Amino acid sequence: MMKNFNSLAIILLMVMLLLISCSDNKKESLELLDKGVELYYRSDDKTALELFRKAIQKDKSNFEAYYWIGNYYNNKRKYKKAIEYYSKAIEINPGFADAYANRGYAKNNLKDKTGACKDWKKARKLGKNNLDNYLKWCE
Repeated sequence: MMKNFNSLAIILLMVMLLLISCSDNKKESLELLDKGVELYYRSDDKTALELFRKAIQKDKSNFEAYYWIGNYYNNKRKYKKAIEYYSKAIEINPGFADAYANRGYAKNNLKDKTGACKDWKKARKLGKNNLDNYLKWCE
């Protein structure tokens, strides 16, 4: 009986350590994201990109880090790469209106009007404002 108790205690301890480790990674990921966004707005986008990638390494579910990498590539006119990252952000968080809107801009720049309109309409449905000038092209 004591042997079973010791085994159970060890398993519970391992689970607790795993949970603590996971929450630490999420916290670190969010800190890296915040610092990256700050640097991005200060026009240090290459360093920001590194921080966004590190944020994803810490927490693969950090959809905002994928979104900001999408913004980086969108601004560099690497629209296919931007779409890839916006799509990953949407895969993780299907309610992320800004990712739909920005993916729509990237698709529009690739002359994919149908895809752009679909994304803009979805972004609008999710509450994104300021899309009227784009949505009028979709009708």
